[in-house]
Amino acid sequence: DWGPEPGSSEKTIGAWMRERGTRSRVVLATKGCHPRLDRPEVSRVSPACVHEDVESSLRNLGTDYIDLYFLHRDNPQIPVGELLESLEEEVKKGNIRYYGCSNWSLDRVKEAREYAAARDLKGFSCNQLMYTLAKVKPETLGDLMLLDEPFFRFHEESGMNFTAYMCQAGGYFEKRLAGRPVSEDKAARYASKGNDQILEKLREFCGLGYACNDFMLHYVRMAPFPAIPLGGFRTRKQLLEAIRGIERRIPESFMKELMAL
Repeated sequence: DWGPEPGSSEKTIGAWMRERGTRSRVVLATKGCHPRLDRPEVSRVSPACVHEDVESSLRNLGTDYIDLYFLHRDNPQIPVGELLESLEEEVKKGNIRYYGCSNWSLDRVKEAREYAAARDLKGFSCNQLMYTLAKVKPETLGDLMLLDEPFFRFHEESGMNFTAYMCQAGGYFEKRLAGRPVSEDKAARYASKGNDQILEKLREFCGLGYACNDFMLHYVRMAPFPAIPLGGFRTRKQLLEAIRGIERRIPESFMKELMAL
């Protein structure tokens, strides 16, 4: 909905799959129940909105099933069981295969797992939070949530799947390495002595033939639980560089130096 028309990203992906006949070879994930952009204070995380948004996504994507469906936010006012049961209904209809959550508190994720286990439901297959090599000022995040130490331990102990958004820190390091200006909001979120130290270490490593994104994406993938970095790219060149970076081996000693800063 941030694009030129409602659902524009889903429509673009749907057209891409349709033109190439790739649906059966794609693991397709999307998210729903985000507040309306003109009424961000009004939660849409409810059983009714789950059903409404799943149907909307299926239409936009031009498919009859979604592999992994995320709830974009939480609404603590709705019992967790009601939300899980509505997602299970969509599983039974064949509309979605698995479901996950994004920006839920640790307590609510645990409650959902307990509810699902007690009733032999699928439950959340994946959790999505912010996780990045960069040091983040939490007060700049609003209602977005970081993978903090308690959440990290939970994933390590449970083995629950994880996807990391904003793992590239909005290109903060890449822009600074290239001498390009950083936006005010990115500077407010990331400008710090700690990130200056990470920047200088990245400058050193990139001088050895690596790309900045190699380290940002690898940081997520080296977690001791199944973790996938969600990349964001403005150009084809950036996308191809990231794909090459995923396949590039990063020396463990380099990552240890970065993580020690």
